[in-house]
Amino acid sequence: MNQKPFAASEEVLRGAWVITITGELDIATSPKVRELLSDAARDRDRPLVIDLTRCDFVDSTGLATLLHGAKPAQNGESNVALVSAGGEVRKLLELTAIDKTIPVFESLDSAIEAVLSED
Repeated sequence: MNQKPFAASEEVLRGAWVITITGELDIATSPKVRELLSDAARDRDRPLVIDLTRCDFVDSTGLATLLHGAKPAQNGESNVALVSAGGEVRKLLELTAIDKTIPVFESLDSAIEAVLSED
């Protein structure tokens, strides 16, 4: 298996916070993602999109980080969405029923469009 090195970045695209996670989201990398999600959650005027299309693996700590990070956006004024086209990460989101509480989209464009249209 050819895994990508971990990276997490944030940017504002078309008025939405986009946090992109590459590689593995696990106990070692969760603190960085938690920090980015916390920063984004403070901006209640912008919706949040978490892009997992380049994420290869999420463990239970990573899953908790995603849920905890998305919670302020869900409870606040902004909207939140996940992006995962397929693979193991998408299966995990479906198996844990996270896709029932946080919308999951196949592409970044469709997720941004959806969260912006709910404003």
